[in-house]
Parts: sequence; C-alpha cells; structure tokens
Amino acid sequence: MEYLTVNQVAELKGISVRAVQKSISDGKLSCSIEFNGKNRPKYMIPIPSLPKDLQTKYYALKRAEAGLEPEPIKKAVKQSKKAVKTTFEEFTEAERKEIAMWVDILRDWQSYRNQYPGKKTEVDKLYVGKCQLEHKDIKVSVDILYRKYAAYKDNNLQGLCENRGGANKGKSSIPPELWEQFCYFYLSENKPTVSRCYDLTLECAKEFYPSTVASFPSDNTFRRHIKSEIPQAVLTYMRDGDKAMKDKCLPYISRMYDSLHANDIWIADNHTFDIQSYDENSGTIHRLYLTAFLDAKSGVVVGWNICDSPNSQSTIIALRHGIMRFGIPKAVYFDNGREFLTHDVGGKGHRSRKTDNPEIEPPTILQRLGITMHNAIVRNAKAKPIERTFSTVTMQFSRMFEGYCGGTIMQRPESLKRRIKEGKLPCDFEIREYIDTYIDGDFNMQEYGGAETKYKGMSRIDVWNEDIKAVGIRKAPEAELNLMLMRSTRVQKIKRNGVFVEISGEKVWFMDYENTYRHLGEEVYVRYDPADLRSVRVYDKSDRYLWTWECADKLLIDYITESKEEISDAMALQRRVQRFIKAEAQNITDGLSTEHKIDLMEAAALKAAHGKQNFKIVMPSNVIMIHADEEPTQLAQAVGDEIIVDIDTMNANAERRKNKWRSD
Repeated sequence: MEYLTVNQVAELKGISVRAVQKSISDGKLSCSIEFNGKNRPKYMIPIPSLPKDLQTKYYALKRAEAGLEPEPIKKAVKQSKKAVKTTFEEFTEAERKEIAMWVDILRDWQSYRNQYPGKKTEVDKLYVGKCQLEHKDIKVSVDILYRKYAAYKDNNLQGLCENRGGANKGKSSIPPELWEQFCYFYLSENKPTVSRCYDLTLECAKEFYPSTVASFPSDNTFRRHIKSEIPQAVLTYMRDGDKAMKDKCLPYISRMYDSLHANDIWIADNHTFDIQSYDENSGTIHRLYLTAFLDAKSGVVVGWNICDSPNSQSTIIALRHGIMRFGIPKAVYFDNGREFLTHDVGGKGHRSRKTDNPEIEPPTILQRLGITMHNAIVRNAKAKPIERTFSTVTMQFSRMFEGYCGGTIMQRPESLKRRIKEGKLPCDFEIREYIDTYIDGDFNMQEYGGAETKYKGMSRIDVWNEDIKAVGIRKAPEAELNLMLMRSTRVQKIKRNGVFVEISGEKVWFMDYENTYRHLGEEVYVRYDPADLRSVRVYDKSDRYLWTWECADKLLIDYITESKEEISDAMALQRRVQRFIKAEAQNITDGLSTEHKIDLMEAAALKAAHGKQNFKIVMPSNVIMIHADEEPTQLAQAVGDEIIVDIDTMNANAERRKNKWRSD
C-alpha cells in the first residue's frame, strides 16, 4: 500500500500542513504513525483513504512525471445560477451585434473552406490570418473558430457573444459554502463592510473549510458577486430594513390629478426651518416651524403659520389663513401627528383604537366647515407630496439667511458658530416677514411642476386661477368663519366653578352664577377662542347653543397674596352666589300655605297615627301552648294594657313647636 506524507497531502490538496494535521486529529483523515531515526512520530496517509478526486489527481501527476499522456480529469460542471439566454431578444444591442458578426464570420469561413483544396487544417490557419486582418478588434484563433462553430450548430447564441465561460464570462467562481458564509455576515442590518466580511469569511474557511484556503477567492471577486448574485431589493431589505425596502423597492401608487380640481384637497404638514434665529422676546436661539397647507391640484401654498413648535392651534391658524385667501376646501390630507389628529380639529383618525371608549364628541372644526379629513398611510413617505415643497423651501428660503444650519450635522456650515458668536443671526420677526413675501411672490409664482401637460409653462397660481373657474369657490363670512374655527373641549359636567378650558395644563373657569347653579352636574361642552378667553360659548350634548359665560377670573388669586381687593372680590362673588342659592331655595316653597307648613316630626307623627288606626292583630285558631319546666312566679302587671293616642294633644304639641320655630 502506498502512503503519502502530511506535506505531500497538503501540497496535493492545496491547503496548509496545519489543516491536514487538524483533519487527522479530528478523525476526518486516517493515517499510520511511523517513527524516524530520532524517534519522532511521522504521520503517513494511505492513498486509498484519500477522496477519489485526490487519488485521480495524484495518479495523473505521477503519469505526467513518467512522461505519459495524462488522462483528462473530469470536473463537475457547476450550473450557473444565472439563467441562460435562449432568444435573440434577451441580449443587449451590443451582444446582438456581436452574435451577428460571428454568424457572418462562420458562414464566410465555411465558404472559404469549400473553395480551397487541400487539408482543412491548413485552410483554417489561412482563414484565421485573413480574419485577423479584417477584424483587428477581436481575438481569433483556430480553437476559437471551432468553439464558435460548435455553438453555432447547437444554436447556442450565448456561446457566440462570449469568448469563454458562457454565462460566467469575466467571473471567478466562489465555492457555495464560502459564498453562503459571506452572505451571512454581509446581509445584516449592522451593515458591515465588504472587507470586514471578507476577512471573517477567510477565518471561517481556515476553521471549517481548510481545503479552500489555498485557492481562496479575492476581495474583488466577492464584490462582483454582490452586484451579480444579490438582487438590489434583497440587499436593501437585509441591510436597510423593511421600511427602506417598501420605500425604495416595492411598487407605489401614482396619484392621478386629471380629475382633481383646485380646492378639492389641501395637504398639511409641518416643517422645521433650517435656520438658527433669535427670539427677540426671550433672547433665546432656536429654530422656528412652518405649518403650511398645499393645494394638491396646483401646488400653491394656500395658507401658513410660523410657530415655536408644531401644535393644533398653529394648524387652525394656517387653515384660517388659507380659507380667507382661497376659500374652503372640500377635503384636507393630514399627517398622523398629534398636532393634526386632535379631538376638536379633525378627530383621532388613525390614532383611534378599538379600546377607546365610545364617548359623545362635539362636532370637529372640519365637520362644522364641511371639510372631509383624510390621513396619510402610516410610515408611507410617498403619501406626502408636500415634502417636496419643503425641500424647495429649504433650498430657496432657508439658505438665504445668515443663520442657515442645514438639516443634518453634515450640512451645517463651518461658519455658523462664528455667526452665532458675532450676533449675526436673523430675528424671528425677519423670518415671519420674509416668508409671506417669499411664498406668494416667489414660490407660488414658479412654474407648475405637476403631471398635467396642458398646464406646462404656467405658474402655480395661474393653474389655480384657471381651474377654479370650472368649480367655483366656497366662502364663509368672517364672523361665522371665526365661530366655526373656535376650539372645543370634550364633554364635561358643570361644576360649582362652572366650566373650564385647559390652557397649557392650567384650568381657566367660566361661569354665570345663576345658570351654573341651576344646571349643576349637567353635561355640556365649551367652544372658545384661545386668543380671546374673556368668554366662552356653552353647548349641550346635542350641539345646541345654551349660554355665553364670562371668565371667572375673580376666583383665580395667588396662593399667597396681600391684595385685599382680590380677596374681597372673590368673597363678594361667593356671597352673591350664596344669596342666590338661598333665594332659589326659599322660592321653591313660597306657594305653600301657613297651615300646611309642618315640620318633619309632625308629618311623621301624623303618618304613624293614621297607621295606628288601622293596626290590628289577628290570632289564628290553631294555638300551640308552650309550658315552662318550673312553676311560674307571680309578676307585677304593667300599667296600661293598651296605648291611647290623643289627637288633640298631638295637635297642641305641634302648634307649640311651630311657634317656637317661627320665633327662632
């Protein structure tokens, strides 16, 4: 039996000696131990214990050393994962031209062969020379002609447009186990680099696949495989997450605007200005917010408001601004922010939950205006086209100011710190003043960028003006508009301080001392103007107007105050309410005659006396006598076997108590 040393096996397999030794220690490779002259162990591997492919390779090398023609080693043909192109239309234009060129060459070659006598091998060499002169830009040899002709006869179009390798042209193969190991590392949301994944895969190969180490593919080979073997959608999903895959790879719904008219839908959103500005009131440096409504048809910014932070009141102000200028829209398209989905603006929308108690809610502002509310699909960036408008605002508006800070830390100008230190930041009022001029004088005058070709070349405002003619406009008198835009509280019970409106976490009370105590405990809701809290309007649960109540500010005094006037006013209000309640209580029994005004004791005694007259005990006929175990002792008889009620005496006593109550 023939044996090979560890070094010979390592050279034959193309791996390290250490890897062979590890295979022996793991029992994956059998061996015999011999001892040399220095009594050191020598591992000898029997050739029959090697895999068949290594045995074949070993004997082929031995035949070559002996000068014999080696037997061809048959290699397993690895099936390409890439689909083979079979029809002419599947190829690119360049590939189709290459196929046509080779078809012409092969046909010309066969014609050349048939015309010239002699050995075909000599003729083929002559044609190769001729072809090299006519086609200097391609590589031509006898072997290439034979290979191309074989592909031509087999109708293998792919073989005609590639010099070698078919679908694997220009690629180096990666063993499947290594490729899977690499993908396991690379396709992670931690987004490791290709180089790092390559190094880790190499280490795993040394440990788990030692036979692949000697011929381990290059870093560039893995990079090419990423582009060719991993679809971009899969790459995005595995490394960037589900949302990124939905935003970038999944098909999206394209909205048609042909059937849409001006004022059909207004889209609302908030935008943070990329501007560091100076608050002239507080002296702080901050970033202002823009609340804006965009007409979906024309792209006109119809209404807006600048605020310190997005809130529902800013939404109402921006909506009012748009309505005063452009009329009332049919519908609004809101984001899912809390500043939009409040109970009194448009309702909870997508924020509604099955667990929410079905409470009676007052009509929302949008309902009173006859506006339908639509909500953007959660986590759907394509649903908010106004985002493109805000991008334009950033580019054209925010970058004009000294305080431009960029949307990210990478976009922040290096000079911003110096500008802040030098006090060169714009004030809030400058931004508020310029935004009005910019939106109407610049943005709304820019060219319409929608999909409708009939409006090409027109400005946004011209598109709105043109389209609104066909549908008309809905308006409301300013006084009634203000009434419909009033905020609403939730349904509440009238308490002893009246009704309240919560502003910045504090309760502001409103009351009318007469109606408050006549309707104490009844359920109502309140409509109010946050800019004017001198009074509120009170409605019942059926949305019927009841009263206008004034602010009970006299009940609001500091915890510690030395103002006698404040305390006196509060106590005076208390005394007024007290007098009113007493008067109301007295008025309830004013119609009762004097003789009928008896106290509770008299009424109770009268009731008992009338009842006593009808009281009677009826003994049954079947009487069972119970006797004691001892002789009874003679007991003294109680005086008065029966109780006599004297009505005249009771009336006299009642009269005395009545006179006493009156004197008190």
